[in-house]
This record gives sequence, structure tokens and C-alpha cells, in this order.
Amino acid sequence: MKPANLTILELFQKQQRYVVPLFQRQYIWSLEKQWRPLWEDIQYKAHEILEQRVGQHREINNHFLGAIVLTTIKTQGLEMWAKSIIDGQQRLTTLQIILIALRDYGNKIEYSDMQTLSLHTENYGKMDSEIEKYKVWPTKSDQEVFENIFTAGSYEAVTKKYPLIYEKRHKSPNPLPTLVEAYKFFYKAIEQFIEDDMDNGLPWPSNISMPTAEEKIDALINSFRNHLEIVTIDLDETDNPQMIFETLNFRGEPLRPSDLIRNFIFLDANEKKLPTNDLYKKYWYDFDKPAQNGNPGFWKQEESVGRNKIQHLDLFVFHYLSYITDKEIILTRTYPEFKEWWQKNNVQFESELQKFVNFSKIFEQFYRPDLTTRLGIFERRLKILEYSTVYPLLLYLLGERDDLNPSQLLEWITILESFLIRRIICGYSAKNYNNIFRVVLETLKGQTLPNSSSLTSILLGFDKDSNRWPNDTEFELGWLSKDAYNRRGAKIVLEALDLQMMTSKQEEIHINTPLTIEHLLPRGWNTTNYPLPAPNEGQSQDAPSIYRNSILNTYGNLTLLTSALNSSVSNGPFKNKGPEIANQSLLKMNSYFQNYGDTWTEEDIISRGQELFTIAKTIWPYPGP
Repeated sequence: MKPANLTILELFQKQQRYVVPLFQRQYIWSLEKQWRPLWEDIQYKAHEILEQRVGQHREINNHFLGAIVLTTIKTQGLEMWAKSIIDGQQRLTTLQIILIALRDYGNKIEYSDMQTLSLHTENYGKMDSEIEKYKVWPTKSDQEVFENIFTAGSYEAVTKKYPLIYEKRHKSPNPLPTLVEAYKFFYKAIEQFIEDDMDNGLPWPSNISMPTAEEKIDALINSFRNHLEIVTIDLDETDNPQMIFETLNFRGEPLRPSDLIRNFIFLDANEKKLPTNDLYKKYWYDFDKPAQNGNPGFWKQEESVGRNKIQHLDLFVFHYLSYITDKEIILTRTYPEFKEWWQKNNVQFESELQKFVNFSKIFEQFYRPDLTTRLGIFERRLKILEYSTVYPLLLYLLGERDDLNPSQLLEWITILESFLIRRIICGYSAKNYNNIFRVVLETLKGQTLPNSSSLTSILLGFDKDSNRWPNDTEFELGWLSKDAYNRRGAKIVLEALDLQMMTSKQEEIHINTPLTIEHLLPRGWNTTNYPLPAPNEGQSQDAPSIYRNSILNTYGNLTLLTSALNSSVSNGPFKNKGPEIANQSLLKMNSYFQNYGDTWTEEDIISRGQELFTIAKTIWPYPGP
């Protein structure tokens, strides 16, 4: 075997073919498992290159994309030099599809260096057959589709060749060939990367122009040329391709990032002549404890991240690494990033492992919060909202800032929760939170013992919809007019309101009974039980109905009930519904309906909404005017 490290462009710059054997399976890679993580790796490197241009990123390290195993195919006459892909055909095919998509987008915007893209997607010169121009030639079942994608020359031509077709009474279209789906995903990902704002809502130096489309394509090509690597293993005549293929694909389970990190740490300890067994028993064994009575320990339990299931230990390492490096870490890059950090910092083994264990205990409480404390309630809310991007900052506060007393920690929590909840109420996206909290953490760690005012100042400094902290005027408008019911966090907000009504010390009480959200004026309202007012002068006949529906899902019209009580009162008239809620519910917020009238109107919704807003402002205050 002859292993070699090649970048993506080095892999495809030779005038040669990579041929998938006919017996191998067709192309099966998919969006969530392979395409999106691969694109994140590519985009991450391109961003580093663009940031380096303005001095925002120092050193760019190479990223390993995997290995392929090849064996030479004997050729004759004018036949193009070729290699058979023993392992890695999915990866090679995908990389070629990405380059074809980039070629097509470059053509669309008249990119100046199309020659580079063409040289890495097509063989040139004399050849024995037309198909020899293709750098990658898939297995039989994919060849026609691949050829059609390649020769189409544009996204529009591919979608015209493979339109979406809907069968009668089917809501979803018939599935497209997987290679077509791959092409469409990567083309649109490239388009978004090039046409979106570079800063993603974060500061960009005012004296430097934003990158052009040309510069962004240059950055992608630069990442392919210099920073994204494949290990190629060329077999010779004495190697057994089938045995190697079986070893790579069928023997054993894939290693998780934490498995690789553990092996790396203790192999390093062994090389340094340290007491490896003692260190393992003292600092790592608890992470590897076997299941008890068929139930895995906490660190082997899994959480849903997107469509994937990730073990707690892998999640902890990921967030811990984000905390200690002040970098945006991609989940798929956890191991190489950890290895790079460990080697660069020449860590002291025992002290670093002790720190690792200490922070793991803090992380564990994120998923096992103490709900008798305000911190535990905040941790529970973060988990329900799936705002794990806050975790590195929380690790800093709970693990590094031992100078904070409980009241000071409460100030930090109140600021963070106000920022998050107000943005939910106002309908702002959480898409950019990884960048926001990375900047917050990096800024705080650069200060000497920053206090809560430092955090406030940083958050108030953001001024775009993608990152700003809504003020009271904006908060009230969102509270009274925006759809709360269909937005994540509505139940959390209603629970918080009830807790605040019962006591100013929220940590003393927590709702444990399963509750559901109920509309006081039902979503399925009828004019018999809930008559509509007459339209005002000059309004259309539909105006009262339109207005009612516009505030139906706002907080003034929502409350919490048990499932049984919810079902019994759901669509009935308010003269029966109101007293039943007041009599049966123990929640403080529902005492509002004691001795209430027989009707529930739009004016009642706005009035109650304003009362609840006054309470919401005390829970999630805003420090500015």
C-alpha cells in the first residue's frame, strides 16, 4: 500500500479517471448524514480564508475529509489512465458533484477563472471513449444521471431535466434521483454562501469592503487547493482489495469523537511514560461505565441534535472545546479540533484531566437541572428551547467564575434569559446564536473579571434583527400582536408568568403537572358562543373577523390547563368556560377569571395581554430606555 495526503484539487488535477466498480452499491449519501456536515466543513474553511484577509483569523489548519482506497486499472492505447475505487466512492462522487455545481455557478456569474474549475471536472486530450472525459465514473445505475448533470451546464437545465412531479392526491413530489438531490443541495448552498452577507450579523471592519462574489469563489477554491485533504491509499499487486474493503466497512462500530479523544489522550500519556492505568481509572472510567440493568449511564445516553442522536459525552466535549478555544466548532470536527488544541497548548495531563472532569459535572446539570433553583429553571428552559449555543458561556460562568455569589449569578441569568425570551416574543431568529455567544464569550474572557454590566453592554451593542436585544416598545408590540401559540417557548413563557405571580422567588416553586396551552377564545370559535362586533364605519364586513384572528394566538388569549380540564372546556361558551377554569385550576394566572363576566372579547384579550406584559417586563427586564 502507498498512502498519500492530497488536497481536493490535487486529487482531481491529474488527467485520470476514478471508476466505481459495477458490483458496488449505487450512490446513497443523504442530506443530514453526509451532505450538510461536509458542506459545513468546506464553508468553515472558506470563511477562515476570508477572515484571514482582514486579519480576523490567524492560522488556517488543514482539515481531513476521510480516506479512499484505489487500485490501478490496466489501460491500453489511448485509454485514459484510470483507477478503480475500492473504498470511498460515495465521497469521491460527492466531491465531484460539488465541483460541478461550483463550475455551473461560476459560469452563471461569469467567474474569471473558469479554467481552474473545468480542469478539475473534466479530462482533456486524446482518449479512446467519450466517457473518459469524466473524472469520476459512477456505478452502472448512476451513470446516466451523472452524465445528465454534468452536461446540463446549469442549475436551471438540471431542474428542467428532472422536474418535480406530483401524483394525484399526493402532497409530496416523487423522489428525484439522489445524485440530482445532491447537486441541487450543493448548488443552492454555494449560491447562499456567495450571495448572503459575509458577516451573518456580526461586526465586519468598517474600513474594509465586504467580500465580492469573485473573492468568495476564490476562497472556496483556495480551501479545495490548500486546506481540505483526502488520504489516498494505492494498493499494489500483493494487496487483497476485498479483505481491505471488508476491514474498512464491515468490521466493528464507527468510533465516536469521544472514543478518538480518549484513545488519543491515553496513547499520549503512554508515550510520555505516565501511569496510564491510574490516570484512566481516576479521570475517565466514569465516562465509560457499562450499562446498569440495561440502562446506559448518563454519559452514554443520547440527545437529539437535528435528526441525529448524539451521546452526552460527545456533546460535552463539543461544548467544552468551544469554551476553551473561543472558536466556533463544527460537531463533526470535534476530534481534530481537540487534538489540535491539546498539542498546541502542551497541556499538563493531570491538571487538565481534573479540569475536564470538573466541567463535565457542570455540564451534567444542564440535562439534570435542580428545579428548586433559579439556575436550574434557566437550564431547563435552555434545554426545552434547544438553545445549546449558550452552553459554552454557561460553562464559563459556572466553571471559571467562582468569584460570583448567588445574587450576581442571578443577574447574569436574568440578562441572558431576557435577551433570549424577548427575541422569541418579537419573532427574531435563533439562527445566528452560535456566532453571537461565541463573540460574547470571547469578549468576556478578554476582560479582567467582567461583571453583569459587561454582558449587558455587549448585548446592547448588537443592532441588527439577527442579533439585537428588543427594547420595551418592541417587546410590547410583539407581545400584543404576534403569534405566540405557534412559536417555540410559549409554554415556558406562560409558566414563568404564573411563577412570578405566585412569588418573587421563583426558585421556591416549580410546575410539575403536565399542562397544555388553552385558547380562552377558541381557535374554532363560532358567532353563537362568541359574537363578532359590527364593523366600524368604513370597514369591510370581514374586518372584525380578520382582527379577531390576528390576536387569537397572542398571550392575552392563552393560558395553561391540565389536559383533562382543557378537553372539558375547550370550545364551550365563556360563561361556562371562565368559571370552570377559575374553580378547577390552581394556577395563580387563572384566578384572573374569578367573578369574571359571561363574555370574552377582543378588548378582554388586549386588556389581559397588557396586564401580563407588565409582569413579563419584571421577569425579563431591559436595561436601556
